[in-house]
Amino acid sequence: MNESQPARTRPLRWWDLAASGVLLVLLVPGGVGLFSARSEGGDAAWEQIPALGMLAGFVVLYLVLARPAMRRVEAQEPPLGRDVVGLILIVVIAGVAAAVNPSFATVQVITYPMIWTITGYWERGTVIAVLGSAALAVVIGAGTFFSYQRLGAGNPGWTAVAVAVCSFVFAVFLGMWLTRVHTQSEAHRALAEQLRASQAEVAALSAASGAAAERERMSRELHDTLTQTLTGLVMLSEQAERALVAGDTERAQDRTARVGAAAREAVSEARALVATTQPLGDRGLHAALERVAARLRADAGLEVTCRLAPLTLPREQEVVLLRAAQEGLSNARRHAHATRVELSLTAAGLDRVELRVADNGVGPGLAATTGPVSAPDGFGLSGLTDRARALGGEVRFGPRPGGGAQLVVSLVMSGVAVEAHRTPERTSQ
Repeated sequence: MNESQPARTRPLRWWDLAASGVLLVLLVPGGVGLFSARSEGGDAAWEQIPALGMLAGFVVLYLVLARPAMRRVEAQEPPLGRDVVGLILIVVIAGVAAAVNPSFATVQVITYPMIWTITGYWERGTVIAVLGSAALAVVIGAGTFFSYQRLGAGNPGWTAVAVAVCSFVFAVFLGMWLTRVHTQSEAHRALAEQLRASQAEVAALSAASGAAAERERMSRELHDTLTQTLTGLVMLSEQAERALVAGDTERAQDRTARVGAAAREAVSEARALVATTQPLGDRGLHAALERVAARLRADAGLEVTCRLAPLTLPREQEVVLLRAAQEGLSNARRHAHATRVELSLTAAGLDRVELRVADNGVGPGLAATTGPVSAPDGFGLSGLTDRARALGGEVRFGPRPGGGAQLVVSLVMSGVAVEAHRTPERTSQ
């Protein structure tokens, strides 16, 4: 507030300097000063007393009424009734002073701008300013006519009319032009304010959208990592409990050891998730797929066969394919009650890569399903579909020919070298 206040009052200070300069000019002997015009044979000192009184009255009206009105305009405050009274008195005293001394016509230089400035924020202010300017021109013209006639000047009527008309036309032209400039600047200012508000709204919406996207990403990561690992922990603990009830100490110890290993793996996954590191490890996609398959063999006792073609893929596509393998293997273990699972990674043509997870368990039904399908937990395949679509791929989930279910994820390979045509697939069990 303290920084903006000087910026609002500075224009009024310059106006005060200009008004003071005009009034001081009237006191300078010669030229247009008050002491330059006197009647023939008159006493210069006595003749200037009324003119000095008019000047003093003009200054008082300016300080008491006109300047406070201009300050209210500068502060964009509503006008008061005394502002109208002040304008009327300013116009009247200017005309009377011009009748006393024609040099007072010089006050038009500051009176016209005062009229346009004070009425600028009034309703129909332009019309009022034009009428006020006309009134000032009439009274100044009448006053100078009487002064020129009293002083014996030649053609006082034509001189007064010429001065009044020229002053009025110039004042209206300049006032209208400044009013239009002011209106345009206010419109630009309002537009700039709207733009700033819109930018703030866009920034808020972007932040909200980014937060929502990050929450969705974290949900997917949790589902693909910790949720599946914790599900495995539950299954291992249940197997250990059943082994203890059955008196199978060796199996119970093995399941307990697997629980510890899975828990340590969950801790590593949580740390990687917090650090936002990639889940592939140093050896890439093939090693990560082998680890997922090996863990399923050890935890659930399933027969998992891997056929992995040595494809060179972008890191982002490798992450999606790893998540697809985790999702497919998890569904085979949790829902399909399968005993055998086949995991394959192949090149489908020259521009696509395809990951397939097929099991011999309970299939999803007779009709294959394509697109954003939800797994039984309501999130897995739908999240995987969103991931694949973001990379221009697709997800298909449905019954496997011959029984069971299969999950197929197909991605478009762009700008990568496909070596599957030259290098045989690697099979592991």
